[in-house]
Amino acid sequence: MTDTRSTLWTGLGAALVLGATLAGVPAPASAAAAATTSAPAAAVLQTPEFVAQLGYVEGHLRVGGALYADGRREEALVHFRHPAAHIYPLIAPSVAARGLAGFEAELDAVQKAAEAGKPAAEVSAAIDAVMAKLKAAASSVPVAERRDIHTGLKVASLMLDTIAAEYGQAISGGRITNAAGYQDSLGFMQVVIGILRQAQPRFQEADPDRWKAVAGDLRQLARAWPSLVPPADPVLQAGEVDALTSRLRLALDGF
Repeated sequence: MTDTRSTLWTGLGAALVLGATLAGVPAPASAAAAATTSAPAAAVLQTPEFVAQLGYVEGHLRVGGALYADGRREEALVHFRHPAAHIYPLIAPSVAARGLAGFEAELDAVQKAAEAGKPAAEVSAAIDAVMAKLKAAASSVPVAERRDIHTGLKVASLMLDTIAAEYGQAISGGRITNAAGYQDSLGFMQVVIGILRQAQPRFQEADPDRWKAVAGDLRQLARAWPSLVPPADPVLQAGEVDALTSRLRLALDGF
């Protein structure tokens, strides 16, 4: 089962579901609240936008699983409820258009298990079922796109934009006042790290100087999330996170 606690702070060594599947590496031929819900409800999303939405689901569930395992059930439920209520309706047309099995029932099972106060191991098993569907959905991307490093980098860039928005919403008056926004951005950041870790060998070989800058900015940005429960005083202010994510996006988009 997914050990959500141990995967949240593994830094640049993280390898998450989407990062292992879509980062411009060969793969088998088989298959912020406002920022994560900005696509038209009826739209069939292009690959980067579709996979970014899958990443938001993953980020929510990983943070929610960690909170639940730490006995923070009510906080966890915020993250378990969001994907089904706000993200899945956006990606459902894309799931259908790609001929994929839906996973609304699996999302509902996570939420119901947590609402019923089931043991953490049972909630983790329900999360694993969703993660398997996310991996299958990412693997449905045509092989040529999956092998193109720019696809994964575009997903990371989109998610970095959302990370900055969510983190900014978490801060008011120079203090972290919205734990859910902080935790959203934490979960999304871990997905981005997983994607970029997989892209690193080809990126570094092609442009070592650019990769060195990206890795340095990632390390600086990761300092914003020292713990699952946010500190009252942020390590980085919203403007600093904005600056770092903007610089990272320029580097990724310009590769």
